[in-house]
Amino acid sequence: MNAKTFARLVADLSSEDFAKVEDAANTICSLRDANAYPLILDALQSETPLICRVMLWALRNYTIADYSQFLPFVCSADDDVREAAQVLFMEGGEAACKTLVLALSSDDLNLQYGAVETLGQMRSECAKQPLLASLSASAPEVRALAAYSLARYPDDAVTDALLSRLSDEPDVRSAALSGLKGRALSSDALLSVMPLLSDADAGVRALAVYVLDAAVPDSAAEDADSRVRRAMAEVTDSAAILRKLLTDVDSSVRTAAADAAGKRGMRMDEVLIPLLSDEMPGVRRAAAAALSHAEGGAVVDALIQALSDPKPGIRAAAANSLGKIGGEKAKEALLAASQVRNPILAGIMKNALSELEKREAGQ
Repeated sequence: MNAKTFARLVADLSSEDFAKVEDAANTICSLRDANAYPLILDALQSETPLICRVMLWALRNYTIADYSQFLPFVCSADDDVREAAQVLFMEGGEAACKTLVLALSSDDLNLQYGAVETLGQMRSECAKQPLLASLSASAPEVRALAAYSLARYPDDAVTDALLSRLSDEPDVRSAALSGLKGRALSSDALLSVMPLLSDADAGVRALAVYVLDAAVPDSAAEDADSRVRRAMAEVTDSAAILRKLLTDVDSSVRTAAADAAGKRGMRMDEVLIPLLSDEMPGVRRAAAAALSHAEGGAVVDALIQALSDPKPGIRAAAANSLGKIGGEKAKEALLAASQVRNPILAGIMKNALSELEKREAGQ
């Protein structure tokens, strides 16, 4: 690749002809000859984001000894340029990782943040120790990002490090709790999370509920903030708590409780049936789906009525539940509902009817 041809390709990247831009980008990104490397580095000094992005993608074809020259791009204000730079570093192995580690000691906060963000994307063991060290960075936004990034490392050392940040600033506490979600915590670890149920920040309290999971006390269902009650609906196995949350003043909590009841196969007909008339469509949909585990005339009648709901998603949920419950009355209602003009909805009704008939044939 000679300089003249390369310059023409770079110029084409600024064309108003999309096909020309695409052809130029593809050609540059496929370059592998040594003569093109300094040309790519020179073009990388452009102030045009697209040109920078294409050059960064092209550099992936080359063995790079010094990644430090590309550090400014990991904290670029342009999302696409930043993403291309992150990919370049992610594929650069140990040399790229070492360069990012050096950037962590920079006085430039944007560079620190970009380095942690990129290390978090690397998902490798070489990135873990620098991320752990970044939990002690002076800037809370860097500590928070490091905590979020460590979520993908399941080992005990990371768990202990995240637990150590639970008394940090709210954003860092939230990030640490997010990283602890889904982990099998010891009794002592759970005890260290428990005080956060009284945190002044409602987002922190909600995350604490998710982390505690089955260990969360029932009192969390009384929290003044709907985010905490919604989290409680998602983690609790208590039928009594779910019944209470199904009548919550906040529609998102009612929806979460109905979804949870359905997933757990809990029979709560007396609370779920009234929710088919809820003012919020999401609540009606969740209630219709949850009633698939129920039986009896009252449930079938209520679901048949829901087949006339103005929202197609609710009619579809009601149809699926009727298909699972079965019975002659449900079959007749689904047959009639399958005549609807909406082809997608008609297909859903016919599928529900088919499921019902298959169940009956297998009995």
